[in-house]
Amino acid sequence: MIHKAAFILAAAALMASPAIAQTPLRSTPPDPFKFLSAAEVDALTANPGSGGKFAFQGDHENSYVEYASRTDAGNQAEVHAHWTHYIHILSGEATLVYGGTVTNPRDTGPGQVRGSGITGGDSKPVHTGDYMQIPAGMPHLFTVAAGKSLHYVVFNARQ
Repeated sequence: MIHKAAFILAAAALMASPAIAQTPLRSTPPDPFKFLSAAEVDALTANPGSGGKFAFQGDHENSYVEYASRTDAGNQAEVHAHWTHYIHILSGEATLVYGGTVTNPRDTGPGQVRGSGITGGDSKPVHTGDYMQIPAGMPHLFTVAAGKSLHYVVFNARQ
């Protein structure tokens, strides 16, 4: 009788585990279907003036999508302690400086540091179609040549 009861409890536990595994991982509901035409995507960051322009899409507690446009002015070194960037260059060109140490660092929010540049980092030219992954905690800075611009999309994941 005890063996039969143990067997029934073990079987019940095995059957319950798939149901537990299907429990949603986050409290934010999923985004609905969304479509943006190329013109609408371009318009997201087409504000006049110099410096970076950003438009956030699909913002959740563990991920968000960002469209960005940069020119030759107003770019700063950044470090995000808890966010990994997955970046795809849509158009333009720039130089990405990554690694090293942020110069003149200042806290700009929880886990966010910005600064005037990077010392001791590596440089890589980036162009239309390129992809890069910048891990959480890695300093990075896009520098754009005078008269040029850079447009990209970033998928950000909390680490």
